[in-house]
Amino acid sequence: MIFSTDFLLSLIIVTMIVGISAELMDVQETRLDEKFREAYFREKNAAAVDILINTPGDPVNWEKLPPGTCRYPGIAVPGKRGVISYEKLMKLRSKPELLERAFRWFHVRIVLHPLNDRISPIIIGDEVIGDEIYVFRRTVNCNFLSDYVIRRSECICPSGHGENWTCMNFRVNDSLDYYLISDGSSGSFIVDRDCNRSNEEIKIRSGSLRLNLTGQGVVWIHLHGCGGGVIIAGLPRSGMDCPPKPDYFEIQPCSLQILISPY
Repeated sequence: MIFSTDFLLSLIIVTMIVGISAELMDVQETRLDEKFREAYFREKNAAAVDILINTPGDPVNWEKLPPGTCRYPGIAVPGKRGVISYEKLMKLRSKPELLERAFRWFHVRIVLHPLNDRISPIIIGDEVIGDEIYVFRRTVNCNFLSDYVIRRSECICPSGHGENWTCMNFRVNDSLDYYLISDGSSGSFIVDRDCNRSNEEIKIRSGSLRLNLTGQGVVWIHLHGCGGGVIIAGLPRSGMDCPPKPDYFEIQPCSLQILISPY
């Protein structure tokens, strides 16, 4: 009887050990499955993030086309390594559903933080919530509106302006509105054409001034006493009364954060 009791007790103990071991194995397998799943999703989404940032998308100019023509979005500026496109970001902000073509079965939120605090962050997509959120951070350069700046080139001023003057010319495009944008209020400028010379100096003020340039032909801008602190920009006609600050017309370093969670 004592032997039988000891045997039964041992059997119970062994059964408990086997049960606990099996449960521990199940827990371990579950943890391994979760780690594998997490590693798989992280690797998959990291690849999608790199494609989004480092390619211009398909087609390359998808941001200028109807949304239905976009096979997948990319935000890189073609031919400029490490530079992302402000125009493509703005398209994604207005059509965040396009991100589903790059991140299938995932919620995505993109936040661009310019290091220059005079430029507002750009937020794309709804807030990402849940227990499983993957966060990717990249350092990038954003072109903002720098492509719309009219670059100054070496030219001989027909009015003979010399020291303390910066003179430039460009051909007017009817599809653009032209602005003189300044961060300060020193100096003056003259606008004239080959067929209509002018000596009227207009005082520069801080902010933006829309230049009344219409028709065709070459226009001269003569900047007096203001150095390089003035930008001439030709922006697509969109009815804006006041373009952004001068900072927007330079390529700016930014921190890009992409948050992703499964549906």
